[in-house]
Amino acid sequence: MNIMPDFKAIILAAGAGTRMKSSLPKVLHKLSGKPMITLVMDSITKAGIHDIIAVVPPSHESFKETFEENIAIAVQKHPIGSGHALLQCRQTVSNIENILVINGDMPLIKTETLSDLMKQHKSSKADLTLLTGRVPDPRDFGRIVRNAKGKVTNVVEESEANGAQLLINEINAGAYCFKTSWLWAALESLKPSKSGEFFLTDLILFAESINLTIESISTDYQEIMGVNNKSDLAKAEKILRTATCESLMETGVKIIDPDTTYIDLEVLVGPDTVIFPNTHIRGSTNISSNCEIGPNCEITNSSIGASCVIRSSTIASAMIHDNVSIGPYSHIKEGSILNEDVSIGNYVEIKNSTLGRGTKSGHHCYLGDSDIGSNVNIGAGTITCNYDGEQKSRTTIKDNAFIGSDTKLVAPVTIGKQSITGAGSIVTKDIPDFAKGVGSPARILKEDRSS
Repeated sequence: MNIMPDFKAIILAAGAGTRMKSSLPKVLHKLSGKPMITLVMDSITKAGIHDIIAVVPPSHESFKETFEENIAIAVQKHPIGSGHALLQCRQTVSNIENILVINGDMPLIKTETLSDLMKQHKSSKADLTLLTGRVPDPRDFGRIVRNAKGKVTNVVEESEANGAQLLINEINAGAYCFKTSWLWAALESLKPSKSGEFFLTDLILFAESINLTIESISTDYQEIMGVNNKSDLAKAEKILRTATCESLMETGVKIIDPDTTYIDLEVLVGPDTVIFPNTHIRGSTNISSNCEIGPNCEITNSSIGASCVIRSSTIASAMIHDNVSIGPYSHIKEGSILNEDVSIGNYVEIKNSTLGRGTKSGHHCYLGDSDIGSNVNIGAGTITCNYDGEQKSRTTIKDNAFIGSDTKLVAPVTIGKQSITGAGSIVTKDIPDFAKGVGSPARILKEDRSS
């Protein structure tokens, strides 16, 4: 990555986004687990600009939460166009030679394209360099007007275009480099359009009229796709999802059907792992090598060790160590740790619990707020009764214990090592090591089982 010290970046994100039909600002809608504007920020940062400003609307608390103080904020109090929005940054970037300006609804923009745009701007010593693309359907975009020599002379917004200009299929992408030496005075001289908005694109005709140097580069139309409504959002999601699957398969991951596999951008998957259809892997999940995941799994913000098999189950904010099997139809919830060689069968729910190496829970169990040792057998129907209506308490089961089917463990309670509970027991008191608990409530049989 080349650092661009003579550039600052401005993301235009103050538009109302009415076509999205949502109370959430348009650029904060997520694609592959990340807000659109965050994807734009990531591309800018990777292109070498770390000083970024976002122009946002007056109600911008949700923007602050998204940015986490990583970038500065400028407020456009009145939504009167992109030219007016850019002008709100004048004081903040007055000491920089060049600025990169980009629309916040371009989540597919690539780092390489932004780098090329800035390199072209600097090498040509242009006053203005813009990004363009040819698209199959140019509706809703500003059209690029070129002269006989092929140089850009104007960008005409669709609402201002005549019949001939509407037929042009080269569009303005919404990314520009400007020299600041002429920019601010030019912005202040802009005249409002028929709609009363001040269009940033009017700067192209202004620059042409005073013989400034205008340059451009073009890129693939998918990359410059603007996301304006839920339909666009779905299309962009599919493009990103396909790219993510392709990237993982290039590193040795086997994805049976990429069209029905949903993997967020930050997910890591090791080689020789197989992902079956209808699997959703979200957030910052990390899956090691030689696993089998799916079909019909949902894994979020979790760590999965090597050689695990997970079928038709849900895992959220959990840590799964090597050689663990889960499912089908089980739910591993927040705060759970499953150590090596644990086996979880069908219809088991585990929450905020740790299971030691080699422990097994085969069928229809709830294990909440528990500390369970190694090589414990949890019989079908076992429940940790961890909530008394006011507070939650923990259950401890020590190594090599055997929990009989349909046991109820009323927390707080400890089951000693190598102890047994009888089928159907309700355990309300601690069971010592090498003992039995039988009945409802359980009677403690203190026979020595240590030999």
